[in-house]
Amino acid sequence: MGNGIKQKDRGRLRLRLGFIAGIVVFMTCTWWLEGQEKLLAIKGGRIHTIANGIIEDGVILIRDGIIEDIGPNVTIPAGAEVLDHSSNFIMPGIVSPHSYLGIPPPPQEEQSAAIRSGPTIRNLANYPVQYSIYPENPVYSLALKNGFTTMAISPIPAGIAGLGAVIRPGGDRLRDILIKDRAFLKVNVYVNTPFWDMLKKALEEAQKKIEEQQKIAEEKKKEKEEKKGKDKAKNEDEEEEEKIEESTQIFMDVVEGKLPVMADCYSPASLSHLFALLSHYPKVKVIVVGGPEIYKAGEILKAKNIPVVLSPEIRTLMRWSRAERTNYVLKCQGLGLTMAFQIPGGIEDQIHLFDYLNKLALFGVKKDVLLKGVTIIPAEMLGIDKDLGSLEKGKRADLIVLNGAGYAKWTAKVSLPLLRTVDTSKSFEDTLIAMTDEITHSHGPGGDHSHSGTAFTTWLDFSQAARQADRLL
Repeated sequence: MGNGIKQKDRGRLRLRLGFIAGIVVFMTCTWWLEGQEKLLAIKGGRIHTIANGIIEDGVILIRDGIIEDIGPNVTIPAGAEVLDHSSNFIMPGIVSPHSYLGIPPPPQEEQSAAIRSGPTIRNLANYPVQYSIYPENPVYSLALKNGFTTMAISPIPAGIAGLGAVIRPGGDRLRDILIKDRAFLKVNVYVNTPFWDMLKKALEEAQKKIEEQQKIAEEKKKEKEEKKGKDKAKNEDEEEEEKIEESTQIFMDVVEGKLPVMADCYSPASLSHLFALLSHYPKVKVIVVGGPEIYKAGEILKAKNIPVVLSPEIRTLMRWSRAERTNYVLKCQGLGLTMAFQIPGGIEDQIHLFDYLNKLALFGVKKDVLLKGVTIIPAEMLGIDKDLGSLEKGKRADLIVLNGAGYAKWTAKVSLPLLRTVDTSKSFEDTLIAMTDEITHSHGPGGDHSHSGTAFTTWLDFSQAARQADRLL
């Protein structure tokens, strides 16, 4: 072949071009509606609400960025702007549960020292990651373009690493993108290290301070009751409130269940150690970021109703001298665990989230589990599910619209096609050739079949090819 493409690769390349021509992404409506008395109606062929099933041929009515109504029989008010996506699939925007996106890595010398001496163990409970977030970082706008409308940003690993934040990527100022500044306390669980003593001491100190405050409150209440009916004209000097260290206050919130702990526990052993330590603090809420063997602790996770964040992949593990592929997500599904999904690494890795989800679907993970794992479940983990994670009345209109090509009928049935692609032929779609007469053909032993719809495999006008290429640049 003169163009250097092997014959066996042609089918794969052609299929890729078909995907690019056939799917378009429409991001959250709330950005361009912000601050306006705007009424918008979106007609959808198939609306996956996540919370209340699928609505066929429905309408989403949006006022000031909030869903006012949604359903199959919604009346569109006069004066509303209408977006007709009646042949498209609509779903909530993606909620990323645990990302380091945009957070600067530690200095090179610190990384080198960590490699030589082991993990860095520090108590940085009072470090808020929000001040390390640069809103105009291009990785955030790229994440938004790829369907991530909400992201939980975590401090870099450091034992007790600090306070995670939840943002809505796409704004220019921190106050514009910040949803939650104290979303969770991040800890990285290391076995047989000073981490245990540090965490134990922090929890014990917080519990002691809570008990002291409860005792003082009880004494004040008793004194107040004793003084009832006495001369109220007497002025007493107000007691100065005791100042509590910020890190101690944070752990007090943890112990009282006001602030969840997001714990990196990549082995069942580290998880067992953590639960043994937290058994003395029944109100503590835990979110586990697990590794490929986390399913081995599945029974205790299920019993305690603890959600887990997993990388949605099929991992190859070494068992002595033998390599073994493990679909640990499928195993966690079988155990009935509550799962959210997060691709580790930078933006170049995270935008492949749906490729991984599609692969897991092929290997037995339920589509409903995958969809909820990137929408409502991470929203519940982060305590933002009242506003985000599903398409319901009263929630923010963070949504994605997918447009499947008429040629590829499977796009109307698949929930997660490649979200980061664009419709390259939108500007000249009226010139596309509609295939009305079906011609049968075959690809091997599968038998004869035919296609109908829009022809996309050949350009008769090469200026269109140039316009499609420009759309991708």
